[in-house]
Amino acid sequence: MNKVEVRLYASLRKYHPNPGSSEALVITLDNEAKLGDLLDKLKLPRQEVNLLMVNGNWQKESYLLQDGDRIGFFPLIGGG
Repeated sequence: MNKVEVRLYASLRKYHPNPGSSEALVITLDNEAKLGDLLDKLKLPRQEVNLLMVNGNWQKESYLLQDGDRIGFFPLIGGG
């Protein structure tokens, strides 16, 4: 079993068990779990998640999660 730390940023915080919280979630997953599996477990709509970061690096949904990974999910952020 792998434990990972997850942070939801900006508009994705509404999917945190305590909406609006910026605290990290500690999630336990199977050893074969991928980043996409974590999205499913957290019930994050893929169309709202734009950037997947693991340990400060951009990753794809196919990334195999490791014990202790630090994950950040970011929405599409616009600016002008």
